[in-house]
Amino acid sequence: MLAIASTVGGVAARASPASFRKSSARARSPAVVVVARATGSSRSSTPSSSSETDAAPPPTPSRRETLALSLATATAAILPALARANPALAAYGVDAGSAGDASSGPVTFATFYGAASPPATYGYLGGTTPDKAKYSYDVPSDWVEEAPSKVEKGAGGQDSRWVKSGSRGAVRAVCLTLNRAGEDGAAFDLTDKALNAIAGADAKLQEAITTGEIKRSVTKSGADAREYASFDISGGATGSSYGVKITVDNTGRLFAFVVSAPDRAYAAERATLGRMLDSFRTYDSASQFV
Repeated sequence: MLAIASTVGGVAARASPASFRKSSARARSPAVVVVARATGSSRSSTPSSSSETDAAPPPTPSRRETLALSLATATAAILPALARANPALAAYGVDAGSAGDASSGPVTFATFYGAASPPATYGYLGGTTPDKAKYSYDVPSDWVEEAPSKVEKGAGGQDSRWVKSGSRGAVRAVCLTLNRAGEDGAAFDLTDKALNAIAGADAKLQEAITTGEIKRSVTKSGADAREYASFDISGGATGSSYGVKITVDNTGRLFAFVVSAPDRAYAAERATLGRMLDSFRTYDSASQFV
């Protein structure tokens, strides 16, 4: 019995380390689970430094994505510049810009010098130099010059035309030149006959004269004290108002400077249109054909 007990004890003694390892393993298993849960809880509340280190790097953008980003950046840089750009420098009654757009600063005035070219010449811009000018008038910086067409030049006598940018030609100023009146070569005079002569080439002006109210005044200006007749025409059936200033030069040729606009626009632009009318003057010529 002692031997058995001893054997049993030996077995027990020999078995106890294994039993101890198994029991230790069983004892440790719950601890591992607890640690795992604690670690998981820690990760959910505060990222650990190891998780930040082991995080995957952000994906590298593809060539297509890089190109799209570059185009978007370039577009964002260009759009503000386009928004600040002046309107298109166009003519013939469309939305027109000018060399001095009013949005870039206060409106200023410059003197336009006209050549009073023969009827066969048309489609030109820029006028002429002061020493060769036959007439002149002031032009605001937010107006743009337009070239008269063949019909406007040949049949209507239109030598120059300017329009306010953005008005689509509704606010305008034109200078007309007509040679001696009638086949007998009689010179024009500053009467309603001269006003009707220039209205013959403009149906709307003719209707405004027929149906509207006309105020007439005569002034003298310039070094030669040349006489000018001014006509203020309003209230006509056309819905537009006109300011007309006419004179006859030393060769007997009639010059007429006409500003016009719809009634409301004319009232708003009266100061500008009045300055343009006041500034109009003519110069002596060697001949009405040069």
